[in-house]
Amino acid sequence: MKRSTSSEYDRPVLLPSEAGWSADVRLVSRVLEIAQAAAENYPDDFIEPSVTWQIASEAIGDCATTDNRPENVRILILQPHVLKAVWACHQALGRALHRDDDAERLADLLTPYLHMVRETDLRSTIDTLERVLAVVALDLPAARTLATRIALSGNLGDTGRAALDEILAAWRRAGIAA
Repeated sequence: MKRSTSSEYDRPVLLPSEAGWSADVRLVSRVLEIAQAAAENYPDDFIEPSVTWQIASEAIGDCATTDNRPENVRILILQPHVLKAVWACHQALGRALHRDDDAERLADLLTPYLHMVRETDLRSTIDTLERVLAVVALDLPAARTLATRIALSGNLGDTGRAALDEILAAWRRAGIAA
């Protein structure tokens, strides 16, 4: 029998509650949503199938909040196929940035939108997606500890606070938190 790795299980992901984080995930979600709509109409032209773009867009969109209080602790349960979809979209956007032959339509679709509507570019959007990935791909035992503490008792306690400190330290190393 094959032994499963932790990446094959649903896992809790602690999400930032800052307004900047929510703005970042909304931008990324919208870009993925635009690619999804285009891939639905032109399935051979946008590297990944429409469903991959949709899974990634919806998952990233679920990371945003309107409650930006620093004490707001939010946890997303992330399924392995969702993280794979987000990584696949990241790779497709990178190919569009470098204008690979089969990624030109994606670049042509997103570049004007990002420039005119969002006043940014594809490179900056990929950087933003990488910050989002730094949070959602973070697989620390501390996240499970924290999720368990919150679910079972509703308060952090010493164990939960230590787990939260470990997660915040990882975010700082990734440039997500100050």
